[in-house]
Amino acid sequence: MFKYIRDSLLLRAGLAMGIVTFLAVIGMVSAIYIARSTHGEAGAVNLAGSLRMQSYRITTALELNAGTKINTLLKEFEQRLDHPILSEAVEHSNRQSLEQAYITIKEKWHSSIVKIIDHYAKDFIESSVFHAQINDFVADIDHMVRLLEEDAESSIHLLGLIQIFTLLLTLIVAIATLYLLHTDVLNPLHELVNSAERASHGDFSVRVANVGTDELGRLGQAFNHMAGEISKMYDALEERVAHKTKELTLRNNSLELLYTASQYLTKAPVSDSSYNELLSQISNIMHCCKGISLCLISDNDKYKNYKLAQVGSISSICNELKCGICLGDKLENNIFSIPVSDQEQNYGVLLVQRDEILKLQAWQTQVLETLGKHIGLSIGVSRRIIQNRRLALLDERAVIARELHDSLAQSLSYLKIQVTRLFLLKDNNQVDEILTELKEGLDSAYRQLRELLTTFRLQIDGHGLASALSETVAEFNTRAKGKIEITLDNQIKNYPFSVNEEIHILQIVREALSNVVHHSHAISAQIKIQQQDDQIIVIIEDNGIGISQKIERTHHYGLIIMLERAKSLNANLQIENRDQGGTRVTLKFQQQDTINV
Repeated sequence: MFKYIRDSLLLRAGLAMGIVTFLAVIGMVSAIYIARSTHGEAGAVNLAGSLRMQSYRITTALELNAGTKINTLLKEFEQRLDHPILSEAVEHSNRQSLEQAYITIKEKWHSSIVKIIDHYAKDFIESSVFHAQINDFVADIDHMVRLLEEDAESSIHLLGLIQIFTLLLTLIVAIATLYLLHTDVLNPLHELVNSAERASHGDFSVRVANVGTDELGRLGQAFNHMAGEISKMYDALEERVAHKTKELTLRNNSLELLYTASQYLTKAPVSDSSYNELLSQISNIMHCCKGISLCLISDNDKYKNYKLAQVGSISSICNELKCGICLGDKLENNIFSIPVSDQEQNYGVLLVQRDEILKLQAWQTQVLETLGKHIGLSIGVSRRIIQNRRLALLDERAVIARELHDSLAQSLSYLKIQVTRLFLLKDNNQVDEILTELKEGLDSAYRQLRELLTTFRLQIDGHGLASALSETVAEFNTRAKGKIEITLDNQIKNYPFSVNEEIHILQIVREALSNVVHHSHAISAQIKIQQQDDQIIVIIEDNGIGISQKIERTHHYGLIIMLERAKSLNANLQIENRDQGGTRVTLKFQQQDTINV
């Protein structure tokens, strides 16, 4: 029982409240009991006192010889003596003396006092004897009254003692409860609060002293355990933070190296010095690298490498020219080979001379492999750019050859044929005609040569086709010297033409305008560009004499070149005479993705 009370604050607090309640109940019950036990005692005292007065009244009536009144007074005395209040008060009293005094008074009254009163009334006894007997009787009544008063006072004193005792016990219990509340509740609670505040500020070494078996003691044990676990977790967290910080530092170095590599490798063009600078950056970040070499596979012998860049010490393998070992998997312990390749081809190796004490870590190996891929991509892109430049140069030469063949070569061939005719003909009239045609052919060839030179020098600036067409119209208006008015009606200025489309449209328009200026004899011409549904329509028309119907001389008008350009656009080119006079050149095509010029 005491163990349970000692181990529970709730039981102790409940016990204290129970004791206080019990004492209060005792006080109330005792008050009620004493009040009920003293009920009627005051009436009994009054009745007993009235007996004494009644005795004197009887004595007075006898002396006055009031016979009738004496009987009444005697009856009243007997009624008061036998009154239930008085008899019950004597009966309920625990005092034997009171009960004996009451019995004595009743016996005296019935045995002697009534006879004495009767004898006195009949003058059988003397007055002095009568008064002596009455006085003794009244003295007995006084004794009984005093006993009744003492009995009532003893009950009141007992009630006071009980109340004082319960009050003292209540005070003792309250003081003990307050003391226990201070020592077993408030002090441990304040210690827990202070410890919790210290723990909230990061001091997890704090511990509470109250670790008893009661509720606050168990709470203190739980707090100490919690603080210890949090301290362990905090230490582990600090270790993890330090570890993660180290990892983030390494990753940051890796990202910095990769960023630096991307800067060096995206320069155009990537020179050998750029690779040397990149290898220097790698060597500075990779502290375990004594030297790094970038070796590429020779184009003539795939088992031979040539050194493109190097920093640090030179590997013994490089000194002995053992290139086949670098390309394989069998390397010395302090040498690490990283392949330099992209998705299509292997270009060589990145040879790393490692420190004999420090070893490459996993992240360093991963970064070196990534750099090998980046370098491979850079070399591949550089080689493809060079190859594309070669192909572009060849394509441009093929275009020039085609242009010369389709224009100037045919004109010269025609002139050659005419010269041959001069040697074969004997008629002078035909010679004059041939000479005229030769002059026209030479003029046309010279004009076509100038057009080709202008075409090859022609560039479209960043303003697009609309600006180039406007400049072309202004140029040909200048050439016409006011004889022909050329206008432009561009209804799709913001249409997104490709570069290929812009070049071919511009060249076809220039060729058509050249024919207008030199052959049409027109006074006005118009260029119209519009869009119908999903088709682009370019119309060049004039009000001149129309196109010649001599098929054998169509090359004079550059029609073959125009047809070739329309074919490269997958377009439909139509050249026809207008009903109202003049020529109309119509180009219709759908926009394409990308077509090489």
